[in-house]
Amino acid sequence: MICTPYFTYETDVIYPDIGPDQRMNHRGLLRVLQEASAIASDERGFGMKDIPRNGVFWILSGWRLEMLERPQWRDHLTVQTWPRAMDGFTSVRDFLVYNGGTLAARATSRWILVNTSTGRAARVSSEVRAAYEMDERALFDTPIPSNGKTPEGTPTAFATTAGRRDIDTNHHVNNICYYDYALEALPQEVYENLPATVEVAFRRQILLGTPVRCLYAQLEDGRHQVEIQSGQGKETVHHAFVWFY
Repeated sequence: MICTPYFTYETDVIYPDIGPDQRMNHRGLLRVLQEASAIASDERGFGMKDIPRNGVFWILSGWRLEMLERPQWRDHLTVQTWPRAMDGFTSVRDFLVYNGGTLAARATSRWILVNTSTGRAARVSSEVRAAYEMDERALFDTPIPSNGKTPEGTPTAFATTAGRRDIDTNHHVNNICYYDYALEALPQEVYENLPATVEVAFRRQILLGTPVRCLYAQLEDGRHQVEIQSGQGKETVHHAFVWFY
């Protein structure tokens, strides 16, 4: 038996994972990676079923996805995922996605450990750390940004209200829905020619019934940015930044 530091998740590209061109899109990739990471932690005793016993759970604070090719419906995918670091209150988890023998995508993610009683960040204990096997290999040269800035005067490109359809097991808007909101804010020509890489920095959770707005801007470095906000004036809440490049 060969032991590896990574967890392997096997799946197929399903119909909701593909776009109008019949190829897998970033949303489909997000779905697959979310499932792979959830099962990987479940296998280590820190999944959803273990929350009452452990008193802690992981929430996502950032993604970076790079699609190297776009698989088709029913293609078989093999996902390799591993935690690269656990320091303080956070963990970094990386992913390689293979379509057959071809590397189709790579990704990295940042997670925060949360205490179920307080709802606040919990320090990664020796017990939590011991449950996982680390692999220090990094897939990207730079970390996921933790914040962004929207140019002054940027108008609202899309607005909606967080509905029941968006809420996950943590009782807030699921991370994939942030991508959905951002996609609606993009100009049509950008949407029709999406770049290979998407980054998301989550700042504040969005709860059921929250009216949100998305502000689109093309930055000086060429990246397409969408900020997701709620509230007005001094009460403005900065929920997330999404970058396409």
